[in-house]
This record gives sequence, structure tokens and C-alpha cells, in this order.
Amino acid sequence: MEKILLAQLIAHIIADFFAQPEWFCRKKQLNYFASWHAYVHVLIVFTLSFGMTFSGSFIWYAVVISVSHFFIDGLKYIIQRRFESLNNYYLFVADQVLHLLVIIGVVFLFWTINPSIPAYLELVTMRQLSLLAGVLLCMKPANVLIRTCLSSLGFYDPEKGGNDLERAGRWIGTLERLITMVLIILQQYTAIGFIIAAKSILRYNDSKTGKTEYVLIGTLLSFGIALFLGIIIKEGFFWIPA
Repeated sequence: MEKILLAQLIAHIIADFFAQPEWFCRKKQLNYFASWHAYVHVLIVFTLSFGMTFSGSFIWYAVVISVSHFFIDGLKYIIQRRFESLNNYYLFVADQVLHLLVIIGVVFLFWTINPSIPAYLELVTMRQLSLLAGVLLCMKPANVLIRTCLSSLGFYDPEKGGNDLERAGRWIGTLERLITMVLIILQQYTAIGFIIAAKSILRYNDSKTGKTEYVLIGTLLSFGIALFLGIIIKEGFFWIPA
């Protein structure tokens, strides 16, 4: 069951973060239930869910995951419209928790009725799947979480110079999280200190308080996510062996 659950988590990460760019999300949220973007997204969720557990007996479970995904996103849309002052951070977390609870429940039900692992999942180990999930989480999902947290706290980057600079910041954050996660797995803790020190030196002469706080909170969140994922993969967490 653990491999199927992790495979479904990977499918969710790809569908909800990598398979829908920001412009797609904005179009989807304009008028959710009347937007074709929402239905395309549900089709993507179904395809990835079924594809990551490629078994004929799982097809109806993939339907349940994708349909519930549609209505959870729809509920989020309704709440956003009705309570515009509600903190986006809470909506983001609640949305992702509900998706994960559905996935866990569906996989548990599937395993109870049909306790069999698809053949292709036998070719990979839990550690390999967990590494893939960790790498994916360090990329766009972490960027979205950090941006949502900073936005909810009222922080902004006063020096942000447009899309190119913002995109560069995301790439830097992604790379530092991936490097940190790998170093944790390899137990190279001293090297992590050098990364943090190097970033601190680059910002040492920055006298603008707003920008300094923005960078500091973003950096701590970024390294915190990487450390958390690295420890989970290295030490094992519930079903993931070290």
C-alpha cells in the first residue's frame, strides 16, 4: 500500500503544481464551474492518478480522486469569492490537506479490497519514490508555499524588478533546497552551513529593512522545507525506510 500511496502523492504534486502554469490557474479561478480550464485540470488529475497506479482495478478509484479534486477546488473558489479578506495561506493549506486526506482514504480502500501492487511499482524502491517526491516538492510546491506565506504576512519584495528577477529568485530558491536536501541525505551538514553563510554575506550590506526581512523569512522557510524533506528521506518517516 505504501508504494501506491507515494505514487499517488507524486501524481498529485505533478497535477496540482507542474501541470497547470500560473496563467492557467488564474483563468480557472475567474469563473471556476463555468471554466473549461477546471475540467481540463480534472482530466489531468485523473490521467496522472490512473497512470501512476496503472491497474484496471484502480480506474474507478482514480475517478473518485479526480472528481473529489474538482469539488474541493470548487469549494476553495466559493470561499475565496465569499470571504475575500480570508488569508490565502489557510485556504492553500486546507485545500492541500483535503486533497491528501482523500488520496489516503481512497488508497486505503483500494488496498483493503484489492491488495495488489502494479507490476511496474515492483521495479522501484520506496527510497527511489521518496527521492522523486522530495525533489518535486523542493521545486514548484515549495515556491508556491513560500510565496503564499510571505503574501499572507504582508511581506513583499521592494526591489522586485519584474518577471525575470522573480523567476531568477525562484530558481535560486529551488536550487538551494535541492542542494540542501541532497547534503542532508549525504550527511554533509557542514556544507549546509557554508551555503547559509554565503547567502548571508551577499545580503550583508543591504540596509533596507523591508527587503532584508523578506529575504530572511523566505530563506528560513526555504531551508526549513529542505531540511524537513531531507530528514524524512534519510531517516525514514512512517513507511519510508532509511
